[in-house]
Amino acid sequence: MTTTADPRITALILATMRERFLLASPEVPVVADVFEDLEAVLGPYADLTAADLAELTPRLHTVFHRLLVVARQPNSGVSAVTAAAARNLLDKPLPFEPTQALGYVRRLAVTVGGLLDELLEELP
Repeated sequence: MTTTADPRITALILATMRERFLLASPEVPVVADVFEDLEAVLGPYADLTAADLAELTPRLHTVFHRLLVVARQPNSGVSAVTAAAARNLLDKPLPFEPTQALGYVRRLAVTVGGLLDELLEELP
């Protein structure tokens, strides 16, 4: 006997699983905090100091690694192109020179934002 699941129920279950998987660990900040960090890095008033970078970089890395795990899951909502582009950032270390470090953190923030956009795009 074959049954067909209601697409709305399937979407709700997937959304709940994504949320729990993304936020189940205490070391992962809540989504609102992630968006605040993205605004701090990418917003129109972003004027980051070395201290800001030292504070924001580990948090964005934590979220980035967690999002990559989620993105690898079947039906995550993240396209293969986006996931592959995001994984390329893993090979690049944080530069020591301040201007290059700022560029790296901005690329990291854009990548995190892109992954979140795709993951959250189909939530009910």
